[in-house]
Amino acid sequence: MATAFEEADLRLGLKDGGQEVGAFSVARGGEEFAIHVRYKWARGRGFRIIRIWSGSSGDKTFRNPQSAWRFVRKFDFLGRVTVYPAGDPELRQFVGVSPTDLGESVHLVSAAVADGARPPSAHHANPE
Repeated sequence: MATAFEEADLRLGLKDGGQEVGAFSVARGGEEFAIHVRYKWARGRGFRIIRIWSGSSGDKTFRNPQSAWRFVRKFDFLGRVTVYPAGDPELRQFVGVSPTDLGESVHLVSAAVADGARPPSAHHANPE
């Protein structure tokens, strides 16, 4: 089973009557936001990360949450787009999240605890 979508997959699926049923973004640092989406036509209940092109290991990332939000909206998704920090334990509730986004939790939480700060929590992006 495929674990990623590219932009062409989304266009084709929507053209054939598919529908996006969920999306969220993962903040991987100050200027890197990755998108995970779920569509009705895809097998399984999991989310898939957006890749640059088919077969690529490179995730499509955005420089700010607004551009990630606009990307999701151009595929007719009108639901909430939550932004999670990489490594947020809440990401584990979703099937199919990129290991990159799950695997950083130890580093982010350890760094935050070492600095005496609380780890960041998820927030919802709605630039309107």
